[in-house]
Amino acid sequence: MHFNSETDNVSFIDLYEVNSCKLIPTTENNSDIIVKIEFEFQFKENHKKELILFYTIEEDQLGQICLYENHQLAKKWTKIIQDCISA
Repeated sequence: MHFNSETDNVSFIDLYEVNSCKLIPTTENNSDIIVKIEFEFQFKENHKKELILFYTIEEDQLGQICLYENHQLAKKWTKIIQDCISA
C-alpha cells in the first residue's frame, strides 16, 4: 500500500513467483536528496522486473519530514520480503 497517495494505491505480488526484492531509492540530480523509493521485484519467469512505488516526495505533505521513517520502514519490509522468498 502506498500510504502517502491521495487515492488508494494497492499492489499485489505473488512471492512464489518472485526471485528477489530490492529497494530502489531515486535521488534528485547530483544530490543525496531522495525523491522516490520503490520496491523492485524480479520474477522467476522471464526475469521480468516490476517496480512498486513506496514513497514519493511529491506526495509527502510534510516535505521530506517523513522520508527517514519511510526509508527505514521500506528497508524492514525489503528484509521481510526477502526472508519470505528465501524460505
